[in-house]
Amino acid sequence: MPTLDEIYNQEKRKTDAAVKKFNAESERVFKRVQSLAVAGLTGLTPDSILEYDLKWREILRDAGYYKMVNELVDNDFNKLFKGTKEAFTAGGYDALFTEDDANKIHAMKQLHREEFIRLAETTGIEIKTQLFQYSIGDTPLPDITAGILAKLEDTGLERYAKTYALTAVKDYQQAVIDVMGKNVGDGVWVYVGVNDDVTRPYCKNILQDNKYYDESEMNKLKNDNRRDFNCRHRFYKMKRKEAEELGYKNSKNA
Repeated sequence: MPTLDEIYNQEKRKTDAAVKKFNAESERVFKRVQSLAVAGLTGLTPDSILEYDLKWREILRDAGYYKMVNELVDNDFNKLFKGTKEAFTAGGYDALFTEDDANKIHAMKQLHREEFIRLAETTGIEIKTQLFQYSIGDTPLPDITAGILAKLEDTGLERYAKTYALTAVKDYQQAVIDVMGKNVGDGVWVYVGVNDDVTRPYCKNILQDNKYYDESEMNKLKNDNRRDFNCRHRFYKMKRKEAEELGYKNSKNA
């Protein structure tokens, strides 16, 4: 039977693979975005610039941005869900998903999809504003081209998308774990993950304390901003007896 650390390591490999794939694809997508954005500058008028939102969505679509996001949120998230459930089952931590559970997981996926869209549309508004400023000043096309490429770089859309992908994968997997934890019943939470040279002091302290926590304590630790956006650690729920057999200490006895 796999240990909790083995389950964690198995799932970490899958999350790392999903993020790595997204990052590689995003580099190709955003090069295409730049190319299409420049190609679409010719013939723009003040009136057409006011409708640039539609043009920007076409650019994102043709560059593969929406396809990339859907691949992560639909296919990769589904693989993480299946893998996490199988890992829990193999470890003896089985869980039965209700229709309500499935709806919550689906809603979380949709929220992540909408956040990716918001990131991209915010960039589109910034470009639209700059284009209108250029049109007022009759700026030459070469200068507009250079300015828009600089603006695309300045908005950091690619960087923010990669950062958010890390956050989305982490949050989604923890949500699946949390839903599975319901069937443990009256249990406790333990903190699991790597403890290496890049582990944040906050997480390092929790790992070294080697304690188990009740629901309230877990939520406080989980939502602390010192964990930040790409924390590699997860909270798992188990029976108190199991936690103590694994060597975890009661946080109440500190």
